[in-house]
Amino acid sequence: MRGLWEQTGVLGPIYRLLGEGLNDDDIAEKLNLTGAKVRGCIAWIVHLLELKSRQELVLYASMAA
Repeated sequence: MRGLWEQTGVLGPIYRLLGEGLNDDDIAEKLNLTGAKVRGCIAWIVHLLELKSRQELVLYASMAA
């Protein structure tokens, strides 16, 4: 369970940075994460928000930014 809470702690910052137009590598560097971790979190956010694709998430996040 601990891993889940640690992962959800970065979802907000990843969502915000994605909305600001940063790519996976830039987000990973800024948050001191691996690119794989960022991609996994983005996939999780897409699933949580019941979106169809990453592109839809970027559009959704950029409207909130």
